[in-house]
Amino acid sequence: MNTFKKIKNLLIIILFVSGNSKAQQSITNTTITITNFNVYENNDQLIIDWETKGVADVNYWQIQNSTDGQRYATIALVFGPDPRQKGNRFQYKGKLKNATGGKTFYRLNPVDHEEKEINTEIIQPAK
Repeated sequence: MNTFKKIKNLLIIILFVSGNSKAQQSITNTTITITNFNVYENNDQLIIDWETKGVADVNYWQIQNSTDGQRYATIALVFGPDPRQKGNRFQYKGKLKNATGGKTFYRLNPVDHEEKEINTEIIQPAK
């Protein structure tokens, strides 16, 4: 009986890992336009806010950072627009981590209801 439980648990782990890798590899054909994307510090907090053009059908947003601009890691999830603001505005606030002295890059990675990443286009404000 103990061997049966081990095999069952191993199969569950394999299904979980393979299911996650497929979800992360697929990207939906929908494109979301981000019209405003800001990253700043305020009172020892990291604040990231953004706005989308039109309503974005997103399950959640992954906030990701990188020290080299190539390899990104998810640091937080945002599940919906900021209820204190009008329109399609989103915000993340988190504790500011100790800086390593180098530059940190941030990006948004929206995920749809089928766990597929959604393409994004960021429109920078005119200077």
